[in-house]
Amino acid sequence: METKLLEKFYKNSPTAYSCQKAVFDDKGIPLQYIILDYNPAYKEMMGLHNNNVINQKLDLPTDWEEFNIKQCIIDTVIKEEQTQFTIYHQQKWLRIILFPIDGDIFGCIYFDITKEYLQDKDIEGFLKVNIDMLTITNTDGYFLRVNQASERVLGYKPEELEGKSVKSIVHEDDIPKTLEVLREINEQKNIFSFINRVRCKNGHYRYLEWHNVVNGNFIYSSIRDITDRRQLEKELFEKNENLAQLTEELTEMNRFLKTLAITDDLTGLYNRHYLDIKVEEEMRRADQANEPLSMIIIDLDFFKKVNDQWGHPVGDKVLKETAGLLKGIIRKSDILVRLGGEEFLIVLPNTKISDACIIAERIRITIEENHYPIAGHLTASLGVANKLPLETYNNWYERTDNALYKAKNSKRNCVVHSTSTLLV
Repeated sequence: METKLLEKFYKNSPTAYSCQKAVFDDKGIPLQYIILDYNPAYKEMMGLHNNNVINQKLDLPTDWEEFNIKQCIIDTVIKEEQTQFTIYHQQKWLRIILFPIDGDIFGCIYFDITKEYLQDKDIEGFLKVNIDMLTITNTDGYFLRVNQASERVLGYKPEELEGKSVKSIVHEDDIPKTLEVLREINEQKNIFSFINRVRCKNGHYRYLEWHNVVNGNFIYSSIRDITDRRQLEKELFEKNENLAQLTEELTEMNRFLKTLAITDDLTGLYNRHYLDIKVEEEMRRADQANEPLSMIIIDLDFFKKVNDQWGHPVGDKVLKETAGLLKGIIRKSDILVRLGGEEFLIVLPNTKISDACIIAERIRITIEENHYPIAGHLTASLGVANKLPLETYNNWYERTDNALYKAKNSKRNCVVHSTSTLLV
């Protein structure tokens, strides 16, 4: 019963089997073999069709020499060891397993591995021709296959990386990130790309950009060296930072120069240049809004005596302190300017002549009551004028200056306002 079952198994098996007897020369070298039996699967695999080769003495295939078929037969028959080799036969790649049976009789099991072989060759060809570094790793982070580009990119030959952990060549600072990527891949999360630093064979590190496709327990990666790009990005970033800093410095310098251009060095008040820019704007606004606009010119009385008696440093201190007194009286909307020497000018938006005279009188009293260090008490003369409709700045300024002239030529330490008459 067992023999019949085994015979049925042998003949009906989809796996190809054959039984051979080796023929040796007087030196124990196999020269030929005799096929004693084979099953239908073998006949189909070898394409025998109606040919019957049982009990025929056949020469060992010469095109199998590269697989050392003679040594395989010796190992199987004499050493009684199972052995195997792979051959190409009639457009098929076959893996043949040889096993001893009895004396010089041995059996063979045949597997058609054409599909796997061609697939492997396709992968190998793809790995060879691609300019990027390509790898196949498992989800534990070990290289399974690496193409030749690894030598160009990192200096390692493929066999030096295959079987090695990815972590073993990653920069220590980038290991946590790399392990996190592997963890997320294990959790079936698609991590299409990431960047880390990898140690070359020469000990230097390169920035690599990994693009990944996950298939089951395998990660297929296309890896590109972006070290030069990162260096350019770093240089560009540094240049942009420097440019931003330079721009900020230039902006600050321009702000300083602009301030310098419109500021009086001694008192810190606005100067004539600022007045020329701002006064036309205030006059235009006043005309459009039909609002009053007034001007006060202040001149310190007998200021020359201060310089002659105490020297210019004391005179400068007087001017600075006077500027401080004036700033303490005017509004934020008013424009306070040092015209030069001991003269100051104030433009008062939305201020009638009567209100301007009140402010002028307050300034006069404040200066008179102030005690200047060293110089003591001083007085000031003030001229006031309101701008007439459509009046030019020069005419308005001249009327105010004439009012000041009258104040200085009368008794000084007083306020004189201009008559509302255009000068011709």
